[in-house]
Amino acid sequence: MPVRGNIIYTLQNSRMKNYNSGSLNTTNFAIKAILVCWLSLCSFGRLFAQKEVPTKVIYFMAGIKDHAGPSRHETEKDLLVLQRCLDSVANIKGVKIVTKFIYKRTALDINDMKDAAAIVIESSAEGSSKERVDPLFPQSPDNRRTYSQEVLDYLNQVDSLHKAGMGVVVLHWAVAATNQRAANLYRSWFGGGFVEGYSHNPLGMWTVTPIKSGQQHPIMRGVGQWTYKDEIFSRFMVIPQDPHRTDLLMGDAPKTNQGNITSRCITWAYEEGKSRGLIYGGMDYHSALLNDNYRRFLLNAIVWAAGIDVPKEGVKSDAKGIQLIERVPDIFDNMDSIINSRRARPGS
Repeated sequence: MPVRGNIIYTLQNSRMKNYNSGSLNTTNFAIKAILVCWLSLCSFGRLFAQKEVPTKVIYFMAGIKDHAGPSRHETEKDLLVLQRCLDSVANIKGVKIVTKFIYKRTALDINDMKDAAAIVIESSAEGSSKERVDPLFPQSPDNRRTYSQEVLDYLNQVDSLHKAGMGVVVLHWAVAATNQRAANLYRSWFGGGFVEGYSHNPLGMWTVTPIKSGQQHPIMRGVGQWTYKDEIFSRFMVIPQDPHRTDLLMGDAPKTNQGNITSRCITWAYEEGKSRGLIYGGMDYHSALLNDNYRRFLLNAIVWAAGIDVPKEGVKSDAKGIQLIERVPDIFDNMDSIINSRRARPGS
């Protein structure tokens, strides 16, 4: 009987071991299955999140540098700096910014703009040369009143892109459209613009101040007053009390090559339906981009035009380390001498 009892105990003990071993294997399998499911869900979640992040393409279009000495009218280098700043921006979340750049654009179709959330243009005026200097508008025919049907069809397509949500930011002399169709597009996109014979381009030391009524606009986030040397195309003609326009900055320059410039609005944001736009006639001196408030204003404007939320503190960027052309002294550093020389001319 003891032997038999030992046999019974041994069998029972063996069964217990087998049972425990089976339970352990089942538990391990369940844990592994849960881990696999969890990892799969995490991977799917990351993949889903990546797919959900929208992409915004910002297209920088620089016209040729056709006048002024080094450090001025540096259309290509100006926009490359702004592109570099947006490529490295760290405080914009929830969107992927992709930038494109072109110099001396000659196309008369919209294939390169179809994916753009915003285009940024800096150039000479489209009517300033017999050659094409503006990346958006071709040179004007002699009468400046119209374009060929091919060009008109192309510009109608550009207009359709803008109305569908492609933002437009126009800088420096590019604001001065003289062809009738080009000027009409600007008036439609910005609610006004440069008028030949009325608007002008004073060069001197400007003090630029945020307008109180426009300080709540996203473009003005983190932007304070600044003073700098610039040639600013200004004295635009606009529709009074236009509900789509938000005036943003006032500028004054007591000493310029065109006399005393009293305080005036020099830029505004324009929003109608899905379209957003901004024109700013400054940006002559390349080294001015080292000014934080000025650079932040430009970057905020571009981001806003592209339909991206501007951070509360404004777009943070650092122009240091970016290869900017060094400031080159010129005659406009001594504005008193220019003013006195003008006064000494007969008939002045």
